[in-house]
Amino acid sequence: MNFKSFNDKELYIDIGSANTIIYSDNQEIFNEPTCIVYHKDSDSVVAVGEKALMLLGKTPSSIEIGFPVQHGSISNTKYFELFLLAVLNKVTPKNRFRRMIFGLDGKFSIMSSLSPAKKRLLQTLLRKIGFSKIKLVDSSYAAALSICNGDKAQLNNFCVIDIGAQKTEIAVFSMDELVRSKSFKWGGIKLTEALQKIVRSQYQCVVGWHLAEEAKKQVGTLGADKNKFALHGKDLVSQASKTIVFSSDDVRVEFNRLFEELLDDIQSFISTLPSEIAVSILDRGMFMTGGGSMLSGIDSAIRKRLKCDVFISSNPKRDVINGLRL
Repeated sequence: MNFKSFNDKELYIDIGSANTIIYSDNQEIFNEPTCIVYHKDSDSVVAVGEKALMLLGKTPSSIEIGFPVQHGSISNTKYFELFLLAVLNKVTPKNRFRRMIFGLDGKFSIMSSLSPAKKRLLQTLLRKIGFSKIKLVDSSYAAALSICNGDKAQLNNFCVIDIGAQKTEIAVFSMDELVRSKSFKWGGIKLTEALQKIVRSQYQCVVGWHLAEEAKKQVGTLGADKNKFALHGKDLVSQASKTIVFSSDDVRVEFNRLFEELLDDIQSFISTLPSEIAVSILDRGMFMTGGGSMLSGIDSAIRKRLKCDVFISSNPKRDVINGLRL
Protein backbone atom coordinates (compact mmCIF):
# COMPACT_ATOMS: atom_id res chain seq x y z
CA MET A 1 0.00 0.00 0.00
CA ASN A 2 1.28 3.47 -0.80
CA PHE A 3 1.04 6.58 1.32
CA LYS A 4 -1.91 7.97 -0.60
CA SER A 5 -4.01 4.86 0.09
CA PHE A 6 -4.19 5.62 3.78
CA ASN A 7 -3.86 9.37 4.05
CA ASP A 8 -6.04 10.59 1.18
CA LYS A 9 -8.58 7.80 1.63
CA GLU A 10 -11.02 7.66 4.51
CA LEU A 11 -10.72 4.77 6.94
CA TYR A 12 -13.96 3.04 7.94
CA ILE A 13 -13.59 1.55 11.40
CA ASP A 14 -16.00 -0.58 13.39
CA ILE A 15 -14.49 -1.14 16.84
CA GLY A 16 -16.64 -3.73 18.54
CA SER A 17 -16.36 -5.51 21.86
CA ALA A 18 -15.44 -8.71 20.01
CA ASN A 19 -13.84 -7.66 16.72
CA THR A 20 -12.44 -4.57 15.04
CA ILE A 21 -12.92 -4.23 11.29
CA ILE A 22 -11.13 -1.62 9.18
CA TYR A 23 -11.77 -0.85 5.51
CA SER A 24 -9.88 1.49 3.21
CA ASP A 25 -10.26 2.06 -0.52
CA ASN A 26 -12.89 -0.71 -0.84
CA GLN A 27 -10.75 -3.37 0.78
CA GLU A 28 -10.66 -4.90 4.23
CA ILE A 29 -7.29 -4.28 5.83
CA PHE A 30 -8.02 -5.57 9.35
CA ASN A 31 -10.58 -7.89 10.92
CA GLU A 32 -9.43 -9.34 14.22
CA PRO A 33 -10.44 -9.48 17.91
CA THR A 34 -10.40 -6.22 19.88
CA CYS A 35 -7.80 -7.62 22.23
CA ILE A 36 -4.35 -6.55 23.42
CA VAL A 37 -1.58 -8.33 25.33
CA TYR A 38 0.48 -5.93 27.43
CA HIS A 39 3.77 -6.56 29.29
CA LYS A 40 3.59 -4.63 32.56
CA ASP A 41 7.30 -4.81 33.40
CA SER A 42 8.58 -3.57 30.04
CA ASP A 43 5.56 -1.29 29.46
CA SER A 44 5.16 -2.65 25.93
CA VAL A 45 2.57 -4.23 23.66
CA VAL A 46 3.19 -7.92 23.07
CA ALA A 47 0.40 -8.65 20.61
CA VAL A 48 -2.96 -7.43 19.35
CA GLY A 49 -5.86 -9.04 17.57
CA GLU A 50 -5.91 -12.76 16.88
CA LYS A 51 -2.44 -13.39 18.30
CA ALA A 52 -3.44 -11.65 21.52
CA LEU A 53 -6.67 -13.61 21.93
CA MET A 54 -4.87 -16.92 21.41
CA LEU A 55 -2.82 -16.16 24.54
CA LEU A 56 -5.93 -15.99 26.73
CA GLY A 57 -5.35 -18.18 29.78
CA LYS A 58 -1.74 -18.87 28.84
CA THR A 59 0.16 -15.86 30.17
CA PRO A 60 2.33 -15.28 33.29
CA SER A 61 1.46 -12.67 35.91
CA SER A 62 3.65 -10.05 34.22
CA ILE A 63 1.44 -10.18 31.14
CA GLU A 64 -2.05 -8.68 30.98
CA ILE A 65 -4.68 -9.44 28.38
CA GLY A 66 -6.95 -6.48 27.86
CA PHE A 67 -10.27 -5.96 26.09
CA PRO A 68 -10.41 -2.16 25.71
CA VAL A 69 -14.01 -2.07 24.51
CA GLN A 70 -16.69 -3.50 26.79
CA HIS A 71 -20.43 -3.49 26.04
CA GLY A 72 -19.88 -1.16 23.10
CA SER A 73 -17.92 1.61 24.85
CA ILE A 74 -14.32 2.20 25.90
CA SER A 75 -13.55 0.51 29.20
CA ASN A 76 -9.78 1.16 29.32
CA THR A 77 -8.48 4.30 27.61
CA LYS A 78 -4.84 3.25 27.84
CA TYR A 79 -5.42 -0.13 26.24
CA PHE A 80 -7.74 1.39 23.63
CA GLU A 81 -5.09 3.87 22.56
CA LEU A 82 -2.34 1.23 22.51
CA PHE A 83 -4.55 -1.24 20.65
CA LEU A 84 -5.57 1.16 17.88
CA LEU A 85 -2.03 2.52 17.54
CA ALA A 86 -0.64 -1.01 17.20
CA VAL A 87 -3.30 -1.88 14.62
CA LEU A 88 -2.62 1.26 12.57
CA ASN A 89 1.12 0.57 12.71
CA LYS A 90 0.37 -2.95 11.53
CA VAL A 91 -1.74 -1.93 8.54
CA THR A 92 0.31 1.21 7.70
CA PRO A 93 3.85 0.16 8.73
CA LYS A 94 5.66 2.60 6.41
CA ASN A 95 3.55 5.68 7.12
CA ARG A 96 3.34 6.08 10.89
CA PHE A 97 5.32 9.33 10.97
CA ARG A 98 3.47 10.83 8.02
CA ARG A 99 0.24 9.82 9.69
CA MET A 100 1.13 11.75 12.83
CA ILE A 101 2.11 14.81 10.79
CA PHE A 102 -0.75 14.98 8.28
CA GLY A 103 -3.40 13.03 10.15
CA LEU A 104 -6.00 10.53 8.98
CA ASP A 105 -9.66 10.74 8.03
CA GLY A 106 -11.75 8.24 9.97
CA LYS A 107 -15.39 7.23 10.04
CA PHE A 108 -16.22 5.31 13.24
CA SER A 109 -19.25 3.39 14.43
CA ILE A 110 -20.53 4.12 17.93
CA MET A 111 -23.51 3.04 20.02
CA SER A 112 -26.59 5.20 19.54
CA SER A 113 -26.90 5.45 23.30
CA LEU A 114 -23.32 6.65 23.86
CA SER A 115 -23.35 9.72 26.07
CA PRO A 116 -21.97 13.10 24.87
CA ALA A 117 -19.16 12.83 27.44
CA LYS A 118 -18.07 9.43 26.10
CA LYS A 119 -18.25 10.75 22.54
CA ARG A 120 -15.91 13.60 23.47
CA LEU A 121 -13.55 11.14 25.17
CA LEU A 122 -13.48 8.98 22.05
CA GLN A 123 -12.77 11.97 19.81
CA THR A 124 -9.94 13.11 22.11
CA LEU A 125 -8.34 9.66 22.01
CA LEU A 126 -8.67 9.43 18.23
CA ARG A 127 -7.00 12.80 17.73
CA LYS A 128 -4.19 11.69 20.03
CA ILE A 129 -3.70 8.57 17.94
CA GLY A 130 -3.46 10.56 14.71
CA PHE A 131 -6.91 11.25 13.28
CA SER A 132 -7.46 14.81 12.15
CA LYS A 133 -10.92 14.35 10.62
CA ILE A 134 -13.33 12.24 12.65
CA LYS A 135 -16.91 11.29 11.87
CA LEU A 136 -18.93 9.28 14.39
CA VAL A 137 -21.87 7.27 13.07
CA ASP A 138 -24.45 5.39 15.14
CA SER A 139 -23.79 1.69 14.64
CA SER A 140 -27.50 0.92 14.55
CA TYR A 141 -27.99 3.46 11.75
CA ALA A 142 -25.07 1.99 9.79
CA ALA A 143 -26.48 -1.53 10.21
CA ALA A 144 -29.97 -0.43 9.18
CA LEU A 145 -28.61 1.35 6.12
CA SER A 146 -26.71 -1.79 5.11
CA ILE A 147 -29.81 -3.96 5.50
CA CYS A 148 -31.70 -1.51 3.26
CA ASN A 149 -28.86 -1.53 0.70
CA GLY A 150 -28.32 2.19 1.19
CA ASP A 151 -31.92 3.16 0.46
CA LYS A 152 -32.67 5.74 3.15
CA ALA A 153 -36.32 5.91 2.10
CA GLN A 154 -36.76 2.46 3.66
CA LEU A 155 -35.74 3.77 7.09
CA ASN A 156 -39.28 4.60 8.03
CA ASN A 157 -41.02 2.65 10.80
CA PHE A 158 -37.87 0.54 10.79
CA CYS A 159 -36.66 -1.41 13.84
CA VAL A 160 -33.26 -3.08 13.94
CA ILE A 161 -31.93 -5.34 16.70
CA ASP A 162 -28.15 -5.72 16.72
CA ILE A 163 -26.95 -8.61 18.90
CA GLY A 164 -23.20 -8.45 19.44
CA ALA A 165 -20.73 -10.24 21.66
CA GLN A 166 -21.40 -8.23 24.82
CA LYS A 167 -24.35 -5.98 24.11
CA THR A 168 -27.59 -5.80 22.19
CA GLU A 169 -28.86 -2.54 20.78
CA ILE A 170 -32.37 -1.95 19.53
CA ALA A 171 -33.14 1.16 17.50
CA VAL A 172 -36.23 2.55 15.80
CA PHE A 173 -36.07 4.89 12.79
CA SER A 174 -38.69 7.08 11.19
CA MET A 175 -38.13 9.14 8.03
CA ASP A 176 -34.40 8.33 8.09
CA GLU A 177 -33.99 9.62 11.64
CA LEU A 178 -33.45 7.83 14.92
CA VAL A 179 -36.58 7.90 17.06
CA ARG A 180 -35.34 5.94 20.05
CA SER A 181 -32.69 3.38 20.94
CA LYS A 182 -31.54 1.39 23.91
CA SER A 183 -28.61 -0.86 24.70
CA PHE A 184 -28.69 -3.97 26.88
CA LYS A 185 -25.76 -5.83 28.41
CA TRP A 186 -26.70 -9.05 26.71
CA GLY A 187 -24.61 -10.70 24.02
CA GLY A 188 -23.24 -13.93 22.61
CA ILE A 189 -20.56 -14.16 25.31
CA LYS A 190 -23.32 -14.86 27.85
CA LEU A 191 -24.17 -18.04 25.95
CA THR A 192 -20.53 -19.11 25.67
CA GLU A 193 -20.08 -18.74 29.42
CA ALA A 194 -23.29 -20.68 30.01
CA LEU A 195 -22.00 -23.51 27.82
CA GLN A 196 -18.79 -23.70 29.85
CA LYS A 197 -20.82 -23.94 33.07
CA ILE A 198 -23.00 -26.70 31.63
CA VAL A 199 -19.97 -28.74 30.57
CA ARG A 200 -18.49 -28.32 34.03
CA SER A 201 -21.63 -29.24 35.98
CA GLN A 202 -22.98 -32.03 33.78
CA TYR A 203 -19.76 -33.65 32.61
CA GLN A 204 -17.26 -32.58 35.31
CA CYS A 205 -15.06 -31.24 32.54
CA VAL A 206 -13.38 -27.89 32.00
CA VAL A 207 -13.03 -26.54 28.47
CA GLY A 208 -11.21 -23.45 27.26
CA TRP A 209 -12.87 -20.33 25.94
CA HIS A 210 -11.96 -20.87 22.28
CA LEU A 211 -13.38 -24.40 22.19
CA ALA A 212 -16.52 -23.34 24.06
CA GLU A 213 -17.09 -20.56 21.53
CA GLU A 214 -16.77 -23.02 18.66
CA ALA A 215 -19.11 -25.48 20.41
CA LYS A 216 -21.69 -22.72 20.79
CA LYS A 217 -21.60 -22.08 17.05
CA GLN A 218 -21.97 -25.78 16.27
CA VAL A 219 -24.66 -26.90 18.74
CA GLY A 220 -26.18 -23.68 20.12
CA THR A 221 -29.88 -23.40 19.40
CA LEU A 222 -33.20 -22.08 20.66
CA GLY A 223 -35.09 -24.53 18.48
CA ALA A 224 -35.27 -28.26 17.83
CA ASP A 225 -31.83 -28.78 16.25
CA LYS A 226 -30.00 -32.02 17.12
CA ASN A 227 -26.37 -31.17 16.42
CA LYS A 228 -23.37 -32.70 18.18
CA PHE A 229 -19.79 -31.58 18.79
CA ALA A 230 -16.75 -33.32 20.31
CA LEU A 231 -15.30 -31.29 23.18
CA HIS A 232 -11.81 -31.92 24.54
CA GLY A 233 -11.07 -30.63 28.03
CA LYS A 234 -9.75 -31.51 31.49
CA ASP A 235 -11.49 -33.90 33.86
CA LEU A 236 -12.22 -32.19 37.19
CA VAL A 237 -11.71 -35.41 39.17
CA SER A 238 -8.69 -37.08 37.58
CA GLN A 239 -7.19 -33.88 36.10
CA ALA A 240 -6.54 -35.92 32.97
CA SER A 241 -7.62 -35.02 29.45
CA LYS A 242 -11.22 -35.86 28.64
CA THR A 243 -13.32 -35.88 25.48
CA ILE A 244 -17.10 -35.62 25.59
CA VAL A 245 -19.77 -35.53 22.91
CA PHE A 246 -21.79 -32.37 23.53
CA SER A 247 -25.16 -31.81 21.86
CA SER A 248 -27.86 -29.24 21.27
CA ASP A 249 -29.98 -31.02 23.89
CA ASP A 250 -27.44 -30.00 26.54
CA VAL A 251 -27.86 -26.26 25.97
CA ARG A 252 -31.37 -25.75 24.59
CA VAL A 253 -33.18 -25.16 27.88
CA GLU A 254 -30.53 -22.84 29.36
CA PHE A 255 -30.07 -20.88 26.13
CA ASN A 256 -33.83 -20.32 25.91
CA ARG A 257 -33.94 -19.20 29.56
CA LEU A 258 -31.17 -16.68 28.94
CA PHE A 259 -32.73 -15.42 25.72
CA GLU A 260 -36.02 -14.85 27.54
CA GLU A 261 -34.18 -12.19 29.55
CA LEU A 262 -33.37 -10.30 26.36
CA LEU A 263 -36.90 -10.77 25.03
CA ASP A 264 -38.24 -9.18 28.22
CA ASP A 265 -35.98 -6.16 27.64
CA ILE A 266 -37.00 -5.84 23.99
CA GLN A 267 -40.69 -6.09 24.83
CA SER A 268 -40.28 -3.51 27.57
CA PHE A 269 -38.55 -1.14 25.13
CA ILE A 270 -41.36 -1.47 22.59
CA SER A 271 -43.91 -0.71 25.30
CA THR A 272 -42.27 2.71 25.82
CA LEU A 273 -42.74 3.73 22.18
CA PRO A 274 -45.67 5.87 21.04
CA SER A 275 -48.47 3.48 20.13
CA GLU A 276 -48.58 4.54 16.46
CA ILE A 277 -44.86 3.84 15.99
CA ALA A 278 -44.99 0.58 17.94
CA VAL A 279 -47.86 -0.73 15.80
CA SER A 280 -46.13 0.36 12.59
CA ILE A 281 -42.83 -1.39 13.34
CA LEU A 282 -44.58 -4.56 14.49
CA ASP A 283 -46.65 -4.56 11.31
CA ARG A 284 -43.50 -4.21 9.22
CA GLY A 285 -41.48 -6.66 11.29
CA MET A 286 -38.14 -6.70 13.15
CA PHE A 287 -34.77 -6.72 11.39
CA MET A 288 -31.95 -8.66 13.03
CA THR A 289 -28.22 -8.20 12.63
CA GLY A 290 -24.97 -8.84 14.52
CA GLY A 291 -23.23 -12.16 15.13
CA GLY A 292 -25.75 -13.13 17.81
CA SER A 293 -28.58 -13.07 15.27
CA MET A 294 -27.06 -16.19 13.70
CA LEU A 295 -28.15 -18.34 16.66
CA SER A 296 -30.44 -21.07 15.36
CA GLY A 297 -34.09 -20.52 16.21
CA ILE A 298 -33.71 -16.90 17.27
CA ASP A 299 -36.19 -15.62 14.67
CA SER A 300 -38.84 -18.11 15.78
CA ALA A 301 -38.38 -17.16 19.43
CA ILE A 302 -38.89 -13.45 18.71
CA ARG A 303 -41.78 -14.14 16.36
CA LYS A 304 -43.53 -16.22 19.02
CA ARG A 305 -43.15 -13.55 21.71
CA LEU A 306 -43.83 -10.37 19.70
CA LYS A 307 -46.25 -11.83 17.12
CA CYS A 308 -44.49 -10.13 14.22
CA ASP A 309 -42.32 -11.01 11.23
CA VAL A 310 -38.58 -11.33 11.85
CA PHE A 311 -35.98 -10.80 9.13
CA ILE A 312 -32.36 -11.82 9.68
CA SER A 313 -29.70 -10.00 7.68
CA SER A 314 -27.83 -11.98 5.04
CA ASN A 315 -24.54 -10.47 6.26
CA PRO A 316 -25.01 -9.83 10.00
CA LYS A 317 -21.35 -9.66 10.99
CA ARG A 318 -20.56 -6.94 8.45
CA ASP A 319 -23.66 -4.78 8.35
CA VAL A 320 -22.14 -2.03 10.50
CA ILE A 321 -18.90 -1.74 8.52
CA ASN A 322 -20.81 -1.97 5.22
CA GLY A 323 -23.20 0.74 6.38
CA LEU A 324 -20.30 3.03 7.26
CA ARG A 325 -19.10 2.78 3.68
CA LEU A 326 -22.44 3.74 2.12
